[in-house]
Parts: sequence; C-alpha cells; structure tokens
Amino acid sequence: MAGVPEVAFPNDGWSGSTLTTLDRGDARFILKRTSPEADWIVRATHDIGLREGFIAGTGLRLAEPLVAPYLGAGSDGPSIAMLMPDLTNELIAWDRPGQDTVVGPATLDHVIEAIAGLHAMPWADYRPTTPDWGWPWCPLRERLLLLTRPSAERYRADGLAVGDRFLAGWDAFDRLAPAEARTLIAGLSEDPAPLLTALGRLPATGIHGDLKLGNVALLDDGRVGLIDWQMMTLAPVAVELGWMLVSNSASLPLEPEAVLARYRETAARTARASLRLGARFAEGDPAGTSSLTLPPRGPERTIGDWDAQRDLTWIVGLLLRGWRKGLDAEADVVLGSGVRATADLAWWSAQAVEAAGRRLP
Repeated sequence: MAGVPEVAFPNDGWSGSTLTTLDRGDARFILKRTSPEADWIVRATHDIGLREGFIAGTGLRLAEPLVAPYLGAGSDGPSIAMLMPDLTNELIAWDRPGQDTVVGPATLDHVIEAIAGLHAMPWADYRPTTPDWGWPWCPLRERLLLLTRPSAERYRADGLAVGDRFLAGWDAFDRLAPAEARTLIAGLSEDPAPLLTALGRLPATGIHGDLKLGNVALLDDGRVGLIDWQMMTLAPVAVELGWMLVSNSASLPLEPEAVLARYRETAARTARASLRLGARFAEGDPAGTSSLTLPPRGPERTIGDWDAQRDLTWIVGLLLRGWRKGLDAEADVVLGSGVRATADLAWWSAQAVEAAGRRLP
C-alpha cells in the first residue's frame, strides 16, 4: 500500500500505540504502530518480541468461529506495524456507563462460545510457525501486577498519565472497600506469590489476556475477531474470566455468577468436542479447504477443578481492576447488570476475601 496517505485514527487506547487509517478504493484499513519506547505495556510486561506483531505476522489458526483479523505485520528496527481491516462498525461498544452499551444475551453467548474454543485448544503443543526463540507468552506475574498500586506509582514516577488514573482509583477503593479486601489486595500487589502458587495448581491454557468487549469484533459471516493480543499468556482460565468480568461490567447484561455459569457449561461442552481450526484471516478460505481438525482435549485439561477456577476468578478480578471498581462506586454508577457499583464492590470484596481463605497458602 505504498503511497497511500495515512490519517490519524482517534481511539480510546491507553498504551501509547498509534493508529492511522488508509483508504484504498472503498476499503479502509487500520495500521497500528507500537514499540518499547512508545508503549508502557510493552515495557511493563517485558514484551521484547512484541506479541501482537507475532500474532499479526504468523499464520495463526484459531478454533472456529474465532479469528485474529490481521492482514500482516512489518518491523522497522524496534518498532512494528500491524495492518488490519477497519473494524470500527464490528467491534462491540465498551466501557461507557450511562450509555446503551449493554450486550444482549445472544451476543454474550456467541462471544463465550468463541472464547471457550480458544481455551480448549492444546496450546502447550500447538506451535504453528513458531520461531526459534519460542512462543512469546506474557509473563503471568507481570500481567497480574500490571494495574496495581505499586505499578501505578512507578508509572507516575515515569511521567505517565495512566499512573494518576490508576492511583485515583486505588484511593477510591481504599476509601470504600472493606478492610479485609484492602488488606488482601495490598498484600498481593506487593507479593503475588500466594496467588501464583494457587493458579499453578490448575491447568494452564492459552488465553487472550485482554478480553475487553471492545477488543471483540462480530463479523458479518458469523466469525468473532479478537484484536489486541499484547497480553496473551499461558494461564488458568480464571485469569481470563477475572479480567473479562471486571473490564466489561458496564456492558455485561448478567451478574458475574450467571456469566461464569454460562462459560462453564459452554467450556465443558467445547472441551469434549473436536475443534475445527480455520484458515488465517488474511488468506480467507470460504470453502474451508485449509481447515484442520483437532481431537477433543477434555474438560479436565482445560478447566480442572472448577470450584478453584471460580474462587481464583474473584481474586484475580479484584486485583486487576479494583481501582476501577473504586471509581465506579464513588461515582455511584449503575452497571450493565442493573447492579449499583457500590453493591458490586462490596460483593466482589466479599467473594475475593472468602476465596482467599480457601485457596491462598
């Protein structure tokens, strides 16, 4: 696409990556650029290999109906650029309390089905076109600590505006959350070893790592596109579910327990079935001629102890986004499920504290 002019593309991303649009005839494309210098998440998660660029540039096949909707990637020294179609109209509206961004139950089920298929893939063995340096998983410890108070203090010291935003949220959390929850989260923010030990007892699988609905595109052909793979990691599904529940609270039509119940039913069924892997998005394959089929993995290898997964979901969720729950509670917003944020914060705090008593050493 040499010679095609680029136009800045406004977006609500915080990481420091830049987006531009390119028009060719009636088609519009998005070009995303990132580098360790520009992107604080790259630096905080030791993203030396620029994980999203790895996904964009390889022939990654995912369990249908899921696709990674990239057309390719290129590098220029430490920077990388990723090309994708403009999915503005397909991405699910996200994180806008007070606006009509609540998804319907059918949409939620469609997303859960796609994510369950992602989790049921045999990631420990699946290595399509893996480079010699290995699969670039996000370190789990860094993912869990990314938004904590100590991390936010470092971001502020580095002059990053996100540091002030996160710290304001943790201040609100400390004003409004019960004392036991504050103690739990403060302790894990300083030393996540007990949580990592508990997670280490469960099966690990490949997870997207940033399952905001704003990263999910509902494509016209029924497929589900996932963008922003920067924090993909190998971890128990509790890590994915904890972030999914807390980062989408303005949009989820159901309370957390009900969402987990839908996921558990779908994941168990998916893990017992063979998985069809679709072709790379950039190539297209309407006839399905390049699809592969994987044998069932089994729920025990994907989920293992569901009660433990459920308990750790509450702890992970509060650790990752207690700061936002504090801001929402202080603003007295109403979540997508119809629950007031003050009640939601109290509920998550109680669930996390009770779960920690059962699961953390």
